[in-house]
Amino acid sequence: MLERIKSLAEASADLLAEWRHDFHAHPELSFEEIETTARIRARLEEMGYSGMRVGAAGIPTGLVVDLNPEKTGPCFALRADIDALPMQELGNPPYKSQRNGVMHACGHDSHITMVLGAAKILKALESELPGRVRFIFQPSEESPHRSGAKAMIEEGVLEGVDAISGLHVWGTIPSGVIGVHAGPFMAAADEWECTIFGKGGHGAVPHLAADPIVAAGAVIGALQTIVSREIDPLETVVVTCGHMEAGSTFNIIPDRAFLQGTVRTFNPDVRSEMPRRMERICSGISQALGCRAEFHLKNVLPATVNDKAFTEEAAEVARKVLGPEKVIEIPPSMGAEDMSYYLQKVPGTFMFFGTKNEEKGIVNPQHHPEYDVDDEILPKGSALLAALAWNFLSGKAS
Repeated sequence: MLERIKSLAEASADLLAEWRHDFHAHPELSFEEIETTARIRARLEEMGYSGMRVGAAGIPTGLVVDLNPEKTGPCFALRADIDALPMQELGNPPYKSQRNGVMHACGHDSHITMVLGAAKILKALESELPGRVRFIFQPSEESPHRSGAKAMIEEGVLEGVDAISGLHVWGTIPSGVIGVHAGPFMAAADEWECTIFGKGGHGAVPHLAADPIVAAGAVIGALQTIVSREIDPLETVVVTCGHMEAGSTFNIIPDRAFLQGTVRTFNPDVRSEMPRRMERICSGISQALGCRAEFHLKNVLPATVNDKAFTEEAAEVARKVLGPEKVIEIPPSMGAEDMSYYLQKVPGTFMFFGTKNEEKGIVNPQHHPEYDVDDEILPKGSALLAALAWNFLSGKAS
């Protein structure tokens, strides 16, 4: 069966490249993917799919469809995110983005294509499948505060699903190589803000003021001591201040400073302790310097945790489909993904699929304005996803 799946995938290689180029040329932002959804629907209808559910949480984007919806037995889900990034494409492929300031710089065009490819393969094997496959084309992954995964789960997209999988293209892994990791794979991402209130004054007489910029500088440095001196060195934690705003000109001490950043963790216990630790430092240092701090931390995305047994089995399927040399163990990433919400509900795995091909000049990481994907991976990714579905359903049926 795996050989049949690979053969079906390779037979569609040119079509898959054509589909990706079309999606790449017409990117849309989070929860604005109306044309993208229509294109996905059209491709699925051409394959013979029907009964598609469009939209999530009142937003008319995203799509879900089942293969063998009337069949009893296990259900396996494949997920692709479909939104693009708010950035200008600077490369010049023939399929360059036709929308000013919007670009598929994270490779979601290839995610859509590979899941569509898997849908095409599995449609050809429909009568032999011992169960159902659900294809989830999810909006708004790039806008974590408005997670499309969370919205779709609330709409019931995982009802009846027994396991789930997905791929994310990865610009630093060689083209066609799959990176796997069992357990915590991508970090939880949280957002923090701190406003430091001081006393404004003239820059020439600082003793008559309480300088919130000085306090902010001390706070930024001291926050790093949480990682270096309060957390077990074997834990992985990142505290970043990515935005600072204060003052209006060179000779005025302002009355406040604003800091904003992110916290990345894997361990839920460490994550739950971070607000208390950070608030203590922000408030304590600000008070010591004659200022006052208000600190807030907002949980954004949970960690993406791959099921150990499922991931090990998926890696074995990947070795059979792609070759043993094309499957590598990779370390966890401090990036975050709303695939995490699905994996909180059902077992499954999320894997990185390499796109780097120096001979073709495809060397940039995601979110780079010249990011592109090696089209040669598309049939391979489609074959792998279809094989994962077949392997799971066959194993459950037996």
